[in-house]
Amino acid sequence: MTGRWRQMIVGVGVVIALLAGTSPPPVALAKGDQPHGSTNGRHQSHQNGGDALTHYNHGVSLQAAGKSHEAIAEYREAIRLQPDLADAHYNLGVVLTAIGDQTGAIAAYRSAVQLKPGFAAAHHALGVALAKRGDLNGAIEEYRAALQYQPDLVVAHQGLGAALHAKGDLTGAIAEYRAAVRLNPNLAEAHYNLGRALTATGDQAAAIEEYRTTARLQPGNAQAYFSLGLALQAKQDLDGAIEEYRHAIRLQPDHAVAHHNLGLALKAKGDLLGAIAEYQESLRIEPNDAYTHHDLGLALHEKQDVDGAIAQYRQALKLKPDYATAHYNLGVALMARSHPKEASQEFREYLRLVPDTPGNRIGIKRARTILKVLGQYEDKSKPAEASVPPPVKRGPS
Repeated sequence: MTGRWRQMIVGVGVVIALLAGTSPPPVALAKGDQPHGSTNGRHQSHQNGGDALTHYNHGVSLQAAGKSHEAIAEYREAIRLQPDLADAHYNLGVVLTAIGDQTGAIAAYRSAVQLKPGFAAAHHALGVALAKRGDLNGAIEEYRAALQYQPDLVVAHQGLGAALHAKGDLTGAIAEYRAAVRLNPNLAEAHYNLGRALTATGDQAAAIEEYRTTARLQPGNAQAYFSLGLALQAKQDLDGAIEEYRHAIRLQPDHAVAHHNLGLALKAKGDLLGAIAEYQESLRIEPNDAYTHHDLGLALHEKQDVDGAIAQYRQALKLKPDYATAHYNLGVALMARSHPKEASQEFREYLRLVPDTPGNRIGIKRARTILKVLGQYEDKSKPAEASVPPPVKRGPS
């Protein structure tokens, strides 16, 4: 991870979760209605068609009552009696999805759209199932098919936006999220995902508006306030970011990354003790986060608690051995504690791990200079005081 402020990994997961969209409800028919796809006995007798409809409607009733396995049996019997009952295939897919049988659901939805190509809900549901399985290209194709037949299907716009977002097509994703919120201005999930996509393009002002709308629509959504805090921080509004992180924490006290980012904001405002308290709370919730251990080490180092800083840097490296900046800062702390040989090892490891990019050139040059200085003192008890550099706040991970 690079940069000073942590994007919550769960935040990305929100987009992935929304790939699924919302599966439509089963197609409930009144007794005696004829489901889509019925051919009035072209392949079955009239009696079989009537029996199929009876089993189909019984399946709808059982599904509405939450009796999934019984509903599956009824839909399968309806399909056995009348294989071209598109709605029975679709409803079977819905209930198979509900019990976690994605493979069976996909097969059922495919049958439904083959029997009735213009069945928009089935195309959407198939897109949902394919997205859950990780087949984004297939999901995109099905969402677009659903919208071809039903352009105002909000959940298909939302699902298509999420799939395009996951594929890295931010322009396409933003267009679909905007279509979704035009059709349903109260769709909080689409506003939130639109904010995420806008954030990724660097349009923080527009993202802030979307996060604020999400929070207005879902005042109990901690993630909306957390993301709003991130966007405000990117706009250098630290006071606003602190307020939103605290709001997120009030709603979700175990939001470890919100505590971490609140600590970063407080430290940037000069409240070192407040920052340390937030880092410690974050680690109480998530003790195995290398980045929080590192940032706690930085705060302790700044507080002149060098031994405490060393312990935190070492813990960060135990959790993430390739954390280049933690190696550098551990080297700095070891120099301050008169351990030039150990410090040299840390600076060498930093140079081995850090990528040679323009943003790292200053740190690389500094580490090389320090190693030259330390070489003069490795046989002495203490390096020259002037050779001890300040720690770096955050660099390549």
